[in-house]
Amino acid sequence: MSLRVRLVLVIIALVTVLAFALSALNLDTLVNTLSDDALQRSELAKDQVQSFVTAQIRQHADEYAAPASMDEMKALWNQIVTSDEDISMMLVKTMAQTTGIVEINVAGQTGQVLASSNPTRVGGVLTSLQTFRNWKNKPLYRRLVDLIVRRPDYQVTVPLGIGDIPIFTIQVVTSSVLLRSALTPEVQWLALVSGSALLVSLILTATIANWVLRPLRRIEQTIDRIVQGSFRRDEQDRGMAKEFAAVESKLNLLGEKFRGAREEATEKQHNIEALLERMASQLDVATRLAAISRVSGGVAHEIKNPLNAISLHLDLMRARLGGPEEELITEIEILSSEVRRLDRVVKTFLDFSRPVDVKLEKVNLAELVGEVAELMTPQAELANVTLEFQALENDPAFINGDPDMLKQAVLNLVTNALDVMKNGGELRLRVSRVNDYVVLEVVDNGPGIPPELRDKVFQLYFTTKAKGSGIGLAMTYRAVQLHNGTIDFLSEDGRGTTFRLEFPVLA
Repeated sequence: MSLRVRLVLVIIALVTVLAFALSALNLDTLVNTLSDDALQRSELAKDQVQSFVTAQIRQHADEYAAPASMDEMKALWNQIVTSDEDISMMLVKTMAQTTGIVEINVAGQTGQVLASSNPTRVGGVLTSLQTFRNWKNKPLYRRLVDLIVRRPDYQVTVPLGIGDIPIFTIQVVTSSVLLRSALTPEVQWLALVSGSALLVSLILTATIANWVLRPLRRIEQTIDRIVQGSFRRDEQDRGMAKEFAAVESKLNLLGEKFRGAREEATEKQHNIEALLERMASQLDVATRLAAISRVSGGVAHEIKNPLNAISLHLDLMRARLGGPEEELITEIEILSSEVRRLDRVVKTFLDFSRPVDVKLEKVNLAELVGEVAELMTPQAELANVTLEFQALENDPAFINGDPDMLKQAVLNLVTNALDVMKNGGELRLRVSRVNDYVVLEVVDNGPGIPPELRDKVFQLYFTTKAKGSGIGLAMTYRAVQLHNGTIDFLSEDGRGTTFRLEFPVLA
């Protein structure tokens, strides 16, 4: 957002807040004035009705026999109010002469309407409304909502009776619709004044902002020309303040130096990019050669041993060609065994080098590792090893993977850990989330991996077990790579080893 727009928005916001504050103040004063006026009219009408009803009761009470009890007196008064047409006419006349009043009712103790300015209400039950005085004391926004949206009616009531004993209730009903009608022209006038003030402030702000920010726009254009390598130092700085003209002149000087530096930097960047491309190509070739060398070295080592044995025993056979038949059979069996072993080595190497058909699907690594932990628990108990599995409770660790391949990779790690803990111990499997990766940790407290063997852990056919094949960790390494993951380990002599596998989280 540009500085000009920000300046205009800030000034408009200030003018808007001021206009709304003044409008609210004027509106509050207007609503209070109208409310006070309506309340005064309602109170006056109530007093007039009270005086008239009292006078009519006194006038007509002499026409009847004196009541012997309070109940007879109440019944007599109710009869007078109900039958006296002058009271009804007075209620209608008072309502018509008072602005804002829509209904005047006189009800008995039971709530039955005895006389009303609205003849249809006579005989019905008096409706209780919100008192006008309580409504007048509400906050401005509540009163405005009532006037504009709800538009309810309000009442002013007064009891009429003997001493503290009420016999009648006089109700004067005031309509908010009439108050709203009186308020609407004033609100429209306030809206017009406020809108005009906002419009004038917008025009003045836009004009002043253009005039004030014109030198800054000129400097911005100068910077754009510097970036593009174009300079116009011969322009005349007409209409620009001396301070801004000096800044523009210095920017032009800096621009000339910047052009030369940019050309030199561009040339160096091209050289660096070419060098990086060559280094990346060489690094990729070196990585591939190292991987091939690692695999080939293991294969060559494994083939060399049976070949040496075959050569040695062939020499023995040559020396014993004239010996007993049993000795020849023994040597031949040894040769046959070594040839079979060499055949297994070659087949394993071919199987390991053959492309793998990876069947990827949505896999919850935590559930998969949990299944492996449950599967290996009996074997761990036989080895006196405590197998513990930990995973996040409400955070599924979904990855894109081959369930069978991943399960075999985890099984290889767990089996190796159980094999090295010959005297029992603890084995922990932990699955967690770290940023955009799902992390599996296999932690044992075995003897650890000797430092001189750590570089050979993932080599094909490398093993420290008497009957090991040396392909378990190599297959695990390959499985992790095929899932775009990473595998590494930390080991301390006598304290155990931690294998850490990381897989990208499934989006």
